[in-house]
Amino acid sequence: MKRFFKSTKQRISFDEYIQNTLITAKRIIEISPGKQRYTSAQFEMALIGFADLKTLKQEMDEDIEVVFPKSLERDWLVGFDWLDLAVHYGDEDAIEYFKNNMKNEVFSTVYKKYKEDCRPDCALQYHENISKTHSLV
Repeated sequence: MKRFFKSTKQRISFDEYIQNTLITAKRIIEISPGKQRYTSAQFEMALIGFADLKTLKQEMDEDIEVVFPKSLERDWLVGFDWLDLAVHYGDEDAIEYFKNNMKNEVFSTVYKKYKEDCRPDCALQYHENISKTHSLV
């Protein structure tokens, strides 16, 4: 009879978690000529930028336990840059997160400013009308 043991979680500081996640998020893996694979680390970096610890904890690997600070400072530019990259690579969780948060007035207002001032060609724009359509129903 096989026994399955649950491995103990590795406990790391938030700074160490950010460093490890950033290394993974910057790594682009080519799976075939012209095709690249995204990693969920890009979405996790977006969540850190948005200071969305609740969603971040749901996205993190189950085998680590992070010692989080009491609060995080939100950096919209960082959040949208990483979210745009994750969406560009087709991360379904990132796309869903964007669609759901576009219903939030503050989020959508800051996104519009981000798009106008920083990234008029962002990948997020291809999902913004879908979000508006769903919110009207």
